[in-house]
Amino acid sequence: MNVLFLSPFFPPNADRFCRALHARGVNVLAIGDEPPERQPADLVLGEYVYEPAMAHYPALRAATAGLIARHGRLDRIESNNEHWLQAEGKLRDDFAVSGLSESQTRALRSKSMMASVFAKAAIIYPPTMRGTASASAQAREEAARLGLPLVIKPDSGSGAVDTFVVSTESELDAALRRDLSGHVLQPFVSGDIVTFDGLADANGQIVFFTSHRYDRGIMQVREGRIDGHYYSLRDIPADLERVGRRAVAAFDIRERFFHAELFMLSDASYVGLEMNIRPPGGYTTDMMNAACGIDVYDLWAGVLSGESFADFSYTRGYHAAHAGRRFAHRYLLTDAELQRELGDTLFAVRSVPDVFAATMGNVGYLLRHPNLVQLKQAISRVQQIRD
Repeated sequence: MNVLFLSPFFPPNADRFCRALHARGVNVLAIGDEPPERQPADLVLGEYVYEPAMAHYPALRAATAGLIARHGRLDRIESNNEHWLQAEGKLRDDFAVSGLSESQTRALRSKSMMASVFAKAAIIYPPTMRGTASASAQAREEAARLGLPLVIKPDSGSGAVDTFVVSTESELDAALRRDLSGHVLQPFVSGDIVTFDGLADANGQIVFFTSHRYDRGIMQVREGRIDGHYYSLRDIPADLERVGRRAVAAFDIRERFFHAELFMLSDASYVGLEMNIRPPGGYTTDMMNAACGIDVYDLWAGVLSGESFADFSYTRGYHAAHAGRRFAHRYLLTDAELQRELGDTLFAVRSVPDVFAATMGNVGYLLRHPNLVQLKQAISRVQQIRD
């Protein structure tokens, strides 16, 4: 079995997907824009093609064609990375590889096109207006119909990049003078952000799932005013599980991770935010392993290899959290002091790549504890600012 994996050295845990495939006897071929010397010494690849221009599709296509000429047809093309999802689809189209096509991938990433799928799942989704290249009377009328405040975000994007809120008429006027043709406008929804995350098999059956809760709005975190954190739940509310399962079924997710984001309102009802056809970002997959005593990398590799997980079971023994720190802030406790105080609760400290730092901080502290109150206390100790 030949699997092409795009960008195997970045993000930092991407290589773990490749390792899991290799451990199952898969010939892992890879293309990346990281120099070959950055390949971990113990990572076995059938071949790595260094293509610094892989973001330019003709270069990526040529590199793929070369791998096929040397190794034979590809069975899968994967990356588990938002940045490469559409390129995956186009390569599948061009080389007749099973999986999501470019048009399917584009539709699944489009917030404006998600509305009908969330409706199919009987999940409320905010009214959505596509942006325009220039201000017009019609655009102003539509924005007025949606009402203020409004959230303006890229139609296809993640991590709240280039996402902002307009709360006044003057802010709306300034926003509409921008080219918003690649954006959507939605009413601002006040609620806690929760997720329904997991992995589905080739039949669309959910193999594993969990949920994470974010402390505050990601836009405020990106602005650098606060240090963000999020944590997993040991017990998934029944209503959240029902909503999440309906979303996975409606989006027809197969042989993929899923990362559904939802608003939980004050009355404990849910509003759709977006569906992502990839694992949650950062080191969340490592948090899943720590919380449940499993290996989601191996689970994913097993799903791609056609293994049945009908008898697979797991227990959410811990809450797991990511607590971010920023270089710009001075903290009360050093890493050594945190380790002495928190012990096994602090199970890893990870550097965060600069491209993700606005959302996740410069350093991620990964925590786990069976008691949520004590986990939150540990998060507070990690992020406590020095006076």
